[in-house]
Amino acid sequence: MSSFDLHPTIQLLLDIVGKFNSTMDPSRLLHDIIESTKGMVEAEASSLFLLCDGGKNLELTIPTGPATAELSGKKIAADHGISGWVVQQQQPVLIPDVQSDPRFQGELLSNPQFQSRNMICVPLNNNQGKTIGVLQAININENFLNDEMLGLFQTLANQAATALENVNVKQQQLAAELINKELEVATEIQACFFPQQTPNLENYEIAGCSVPAKDVGGDYYDFIPIPEPNQYGFVVADVTGKGVPASLLMATMRAALRANIQNNPKDIVQALAQVNGDIYRDSPIDKFITSIYCNLDFKRHELTYVNSGHNPPYIVRTANKRVEELDQGGLMLGIMEEIDLPKASLSINKGDVLMLFSDGVTEATNLKGELYSEESFKKWLLDNSQLSAEEMKKALLKTLQEYADGSSQSDDITFIILKRIS
Repeated sequence: MSSFDLHPTIQLLLDIVGKFNSTMDPSRLLHDIIESTKGMVEAEASSLFLLCDGGKNLELTIPTGPATAELSGKKIAADHGISGWVVQQQQPVLIPDVQSDPRFQGELLSNPQFQSRNMICVPLNNNQGKTIGVLQAININENFLNDEMLGLFQTLANQAATALENVNVKQQQLAAELINKELEVATEIQACFFPQQTPNLENYEIAGCSVPAKDVGGDYYDFIPIPEPNQYGFVVADVTGKGVPASLLMATMRAALRANIQNNPKDIVQALAQVNGDIYRDSPIDKFITSIYCNLDFKRHELTYVNSGHNPPYIVRTANKRVEELDQGGLMLGIMEEIDLPKASLSINKGDVLMLFSDGVTEATNLKGELYSEESFKKWLLDNSQLSAEEMKKALLKTLQEYADGSSQSDDITFIILKRIS
């Protein structure tokens, strides 16, 4: 620079870069960039365009100069005008006479009182050399119309691009941390929905668990005390979908089922019909729930169940070494306002094992994508029915883990084991 000392400009650039690196607020950073751009070359106007819409357009962020309020947020095609040329060619330009340059198409400035005389326009290149937008200054001090300032201006733009990306990464990290924290809280809340202790019923062993495929799941199991002598309720349910939406519907199911069963313990069909109506009215049209609800009279050893579209439970008849499917059932909950829910009953003999489960058990997959299958599960039940209920729970979880052999869990795994011991 023959007519202007370069050293103060370099020091100014260093100060500007320091300012960029000291803020994590995207709006503040954009404002600092645009003001620094204008001040560095004593420009009448400056602007920063960022690529958007998959690189098809350039969006003007925070301009300075005439018609600032009207221009902010406006878009131009990414191949339009001088800015578009800079993006396409990924090269900086210094134009002493804008009006005579064939690439000049007015950009976004249409104020008749403002005429563009000269311009510096450079690509915003991040650390990976990727162009994310352009930075320009219009009507700058003529002492800065030289290659040295063009190089410094490009350096400023590159530092601005890096700062912008760093801020975006930090914002994404903070958002991810917030989501993770919310998921942790949701997981803790959902854990409280599951039984905190196993009922101690004379002549029976009971075990149950639910292992969500994600932080929170859509499966539900419960032990429900019944206000009738010698009776207890057991339920396993599966909400469509996974994650937080499914867990919210699961919470609704739990509240509705407990209330209706305890208010109407002698008519479980009517209680489940009321739950169905609640789910139908209060859930999205594409959400529904399958469930198996069982009412056990643990003195008479009689089990009554209502299956709402759920996979049939199994009962191991240990005396003759066979597995029976409890195949009576109706439609899933929440799909229609009124549904037919048939009820069935059976006796539980000494040594018999009742297994209520979600399809996450039989549809567990290995690395080849093969399902564990109902046949394998039935064989497992016969081979392990001599174990206690708690031992069976631990053994089944270990079996499914070994079968997966490192394959990610594709669905929630939920089950209840009910074994008559005397």
